[in-house]
Amino acid sequence: MRLDGKVAIVTGGGRGIGRGIARMFAKEGARLVIAARTREQLDRVQGEIEADGGAAASIVTDVSKTDDLERMVDVAVERFGRLDILVNNAGIGWWGYEIDGEGVEESYDQLMAINLRSVFMGSHFAVPHMKKIGGGSIINIASVHAWATMRMGSAYAASKGGMVAGTRGLALELAPHFIRVNVISPGAIHVGDFPKFIEERFGPAYRDEFLERFADVFEKRKKTQQALPIVGMPEDIAYCALYLASDESRFVTGANITVDGGMTAQLGQGFEKLPPELEAREREMQEWLAKLREIGKND
Repeated sequence: MRLDGKVAIVTGGGRGIGRGIARMFAKEGARLVIAARTREQLDRVQGEIEADGGAAASIVTDVSKTDDLERMVDVAVERFGRLDILVNNAGIGWWGYEIDGEGVEESYDQLMAINLRSVFMGSHFAVPHMKKIGGGSIINIASVHAWATMRMGSAYAASKGGMVAGTRGLALELAPHFIRVNVISPGAIHVGDFPKFIEERFGPAYRDEFLERFADVFEKRKKTQQALPIVGMPEDIAYCALYLASDESRFVTGANITVDGGMTAQLGQGFEKLPPELEAREREMQEWLAKLREIGKND
């Protein structure tokens, strides 16, 4: 097994990409500490890993809080005796906020605390333990939005762009200690997060309306906005993370690996590149989302 004997932490491991990485690492022999904010999600993933014969612990963690990150690392070392791998995966989206909108300061600070500051502070607590064992691997999960983004996505793009730039600097700092630091930039990955975002921001009724009217549009669009006509899955990112976590990548540090189905390899595509029927439904969906944003402003 490719990670036999190694101990890994995966933040945001309760669902989506983090869940996919945690499960794959466990199958390859790693002992896991899964960190997320929701106990129910943690219990599910830990149960899945243990049912497959893997070893895992979990801890409720808000990565925006320094004390939580320190406790997360302590749990890994106390439970398994060492720390070889840290996957900084936890993150949130931030869409539909205009720069001159009301209340953006608090939301911006939260975004940066979760998406960017947590990467630095999580690594801060993990590095001393990696130095003790003579090396390690830090894997940061960024986004193609670090390279190309969309309207009202500037803050999210900045958080992911900062992660990519910070990865390069940290790789240089830690190279003498044989601690490798790399970043993965996923494209459109099916994680089921957008309906949850709708529910959290606007309520379950709007989530249900979105799923009924636009769920297929959302998935079809993912297939059309990159060169490969398929939808990326968490496992696609997990395979890349597995390589970076294993000794197979011992000569790889400071690298960004884009896993996006060719999205950033092509020139930008607007609605005119979509099939006519999908174009019409895409516009309908965007108009519906614009109305929701207006509702959010008035709440």
